[in-house]
Amino acid sequence: MDSGGKGIKDIIQKIGFWRLGLLVIAGVILMVFSIPEGDSGTKQETGKDSGKGEEEIVIEAMERYAENREREVEELLEKVDGVGKVKVMLTLSSSEERIPLQNGQFKEEETKEGDSGGTSRDSSRYESQKENVLIQKEGEEKPYVVQVHAPVVEGVAVVAEGVDSVEKKKEIIEMIQALFRVEAHKIRVMKMH
Repeated sequence: MDSGGKGIKDIIQKIGFWRLGLLVIAGVILMVFSIPEGDSGTKQETGKDSGKGEEEIVIEAMERYAENREREVEELLEKVDGVGKVKVMLTLSSSEERIPLQNGQFKEEETKEGDSGGTSRDSSRYESQKENVLIQKEGEEKPYVVQVHAPVVEGVAVVAEGVDSVEKKKEIIEMIQALFRVEAHKIRVMKMH
């Protein structure tokens, strides 16, 4: 064991304490900069590397969206006078839609042909090409999104303690229509037992 200890001492003496200290500090700095920050860890969980298919990711995003909206509506309704405890359930008919910026080209050609008999023929040809505008983000080319449409709410069920009166049910239905643009016949308000 003494020979191993002497070998390390010899190496430290050859390198010098200052250089060894600088190497240790450089190693610590490299380790600190290699640790992912904030959202990058969660992006890997929802990205393609996590082994989930695109369909599973979309379904999970829809479920999270519905759960968040349900919670927000519950909190809002519980603040309404006389409503009391509330439970809300939403059904969605579509997922979030992202609209990318597109470059487009449009060509129009018109030709007129005539023959020696005096008859003529007109023809038109239209051609349109569109491409998504791409940006570099996190080392990948991704479409530049200019608009995001939230998932479409298809139906809403509300169970609340204080919905004894028709007026209270009507208030709840009107509030939900204002929030989600859902038709009245797709909203059901019931008394909680």
